[in-house]
Amino acid sequence: MDTVGAAALGWRLAVAAVAIAGPTLLYLGLWRLLEWLRDDALIERLAARGAVERPRPAAADVLAAATSGVDDRRCPACGTVAVAGETECRECRRPIEGNE
Repeated sequence: MDTVGAAALGWRLAVAAVAIAGPTLLYLGLWRLLEWLRDDALIERLAARGAVERPRPAAADVLAAATSGVDDRRCPACGTVAVAGETECRECRRPIEGNE
């Protein structure tokens, strides 16, 4: 067997570190780029025109809303319970009175 010198061993370890950490860093960079490109105001304008469907909340949004608390307000039109801080009903999209 060949003995590997310190410089060759260092080089191999550096290549291994890049091969392991590289994809993770690229994924995190892509994630940050996609967050930067997200335009919620544009989606709301298009949904108001009827060009696109309003996005349904993700599971994380539902969990955050459930843990933030539910107040005693209900939608006057359909009776849906309002989550704290909501300005419009999740079901019928009508304004909810008595916002904080």
